[in-house]
Amino acid sequence: MPSTKTAITTTLLLSALAPAAALGAGVHSQPKLGGQPQMRLVDSHHATLRFASDRLARTADGKVDAKITFVNGAKVTGIKPVGTHGDDIKYEARVSSTKELRNHAKYTVRFRLGDSSPVQRLVKLYLPSELH
Repeated sequence: MPSTKTAITTTLLLSALAPAAALGAGVHSQPKLGGQPQMRLVDSHHATLRFASDRLARTADGKVDAKITFVNGAKVTGIKPVGTHGDDIKYEARVSSTKELRNHAKYTVRFRLGDSSPVQRLVKLYLPSELH
């Protein structure tokens, strides 16, 4: 029967190693945006945003730990992993705007990925047939 001292030591050791184990599984504590994000028009008020980054952690409720905001007030929902690009993970999100989205317009987008500081990018909107 293990002693109380052994049980406490084991608990402390496991709690100290949990963040390191998560990082060892490929999740980065300070993920970086990889490459230039792309946006594809779905209809006049919706688009699909694609970007690549280091693997992102999950929140307690299972969602990807990222916040994406548009300067024009468009809402971003449903961030999910959709594939890989080299060592990075490709993510996709749905963009919904009350204002009509314009083809070939550039939109200012802020990405906050995990615990890293926010980065801002200009993202151009394309027709689905214009992207590979």
